[in-house]
Amino acid sequence: MFSQLNPQLISNLERLGLTENEAKVYVGVVSLREATAREVHELTNVPRAKIYEVFKVLSKKGYLEVRQGSPTYFRAVDPKQVIGKIKDEFINCAIETLDQLNELSYELPKTSPVWCIQSEWGIKNRIFEILSEAKEELIIFSSNPEYLQEFEAALQKLQKTCRLIFIVDEIEKFKSLPFEFREVTQEFKDFIHDIVIDGAQYKEELFIIADGKESIGVHSAGHKREAVVIRMPFVCYLQKMIYNKVLEPGFVKKD
Repeated sequence: MFSQLNPQLISNLERLGLTENEAKVYVGVVSLREATAREVHELTNVPRAKIYEVFKVLSKKGYLEVRQGSPTYFRAVDPKQVIGKIKDEFINCAIETLDQLNELSYELPKTSPVWCIQSEWGIKNRIFEILSEAKEELIIFSSNPEYLQEFEAALQKLQKTCRLIFIVDEIEKFKSLPFEFREVTQEFKDFIHDIVIDGAQYKEELFIIADGKESIGVHSAGHKREAVVIRMPFVCYLQKMIYNKVLEPGFVKKD
């Protein structure tokens, strides 16, 4: 009788490099401790026509042990050893791949100064990169405390070596953060909260200008976020001028 396997467990094993059938068979044998092909088929619903090939692959990888006979029995190798083996192979593969990628050196005729990033991980990773490379000055505008909270430790460390200017739309939203903030004018608040392009409403959540040479702007449209990175000193200069023009006088000091 077919029994539903844990789909998240199967998915995790697939992410570790097993095929769906390999994951199901390994989980099935672990569940049964030792079993025949027929028993694993009945538990996992992996087709009988494919199950012997899956056993062969898993045995070759060292995930199963085989006891020949009539019928043949299969036993799972301790999951701790199997996952440890996968982990070691994955780490070694990742290191080797990184080394090989770092050896690549293509001479490109032109490199675009403007890049778009559309994944949350990619956006946060690029922000960390920009913060880590800043040497002299960071101008940071934010309308979303989430980002400053995410990078709070990195920003506090940067305060020792870099001039940081924090600009926000509403100081009250950022009162839990230990920085000095300057607030933009009401006119600018209305502008950044009401940007409509092709019928879609955009909201500027974060903007960073690093050393006057590179900027990153993170905006959202509904539940979708994307970032635009610009490496053009003249454009960054103009962006800096805009923020200087839209500031309310004074600031709030955070104790």
